[in-house]
Amino acid sequence: MIKQLINEALIAHGFVSKLELDTTSFYIRESGTAVRFAVLHNLDGLLDPAELNIRINQLAPEEFLRNPSFKKNCDLICIHRLDVLAEFKDHEEEIFAIEEDPHFYKKYVLYYSTAEESALTNFTYEKLVSVIADKREFLDYKENPLDATQYSFAAKTFIKLPFLELPSNQGNLISLRLQAVEAVAEAGLNDTYSTIQKVTDKNAEKIIKEMIKNELENIQD
Repeated sequence: MIKQLINEALIAHGFVSKLELDTTSFYIRESGTAVRFAVLHNLDGLLDPAELNIRINQLAPEEFLRNPSFKKNCDLICIHRLDVLAEFKDHEEEIFAIEEDPHFYKKYVLYYSTAEESALTNFTYEKLVSVIADKREFLDYKENPLDATQYSFAAKTFIKLPFLELPSNQGNLISLRLQAVEAVAEAGLNDTYSTIQKVTDKNAEKIIKEMIKNELENIQD
């Protein structure tokens, strides 16, 4: 299920599947002279980074290995299942060791729990995009980040995989002007804010002097 979701994400971002094996799939995206590769690998156990590099090199198709861009411009996405999300703390160093290994591939370990996988039954990448754009889901996740939910997996996916584009939803945004009005009202500075909005190049000095004068008059001895 998880492998299928990431496969859909790659396809949605212009990657083309070139080779699919039981544990590993290889993709390429070409745009003019730019070429980018991706490898999706089902990681049964957390390997030493050098061992992981060897395994992927042995599985890679010959046409990929012949391309000089392959090992310089390839994202290796490793998906790894944990029994529960809390297990991450026990494997944190092994996961970071893989992701920080500088050799051959840019590596990302996308871990997930059995409960998350269950929550994603019959899920699609399109639904994953709708979940990450849902503000209510975000607020629930913010309150309980360790709960295994569709949003917890969506958040990890969009954080881990740099080529995924976050959906924009202008309806969920509040303009800076309205946010400023709310903040000013909360601070009890409506009159000051109203005065500042009247400032122009011609009257700036006069208004500033008046504001300083009023402020001094309000200071009690």
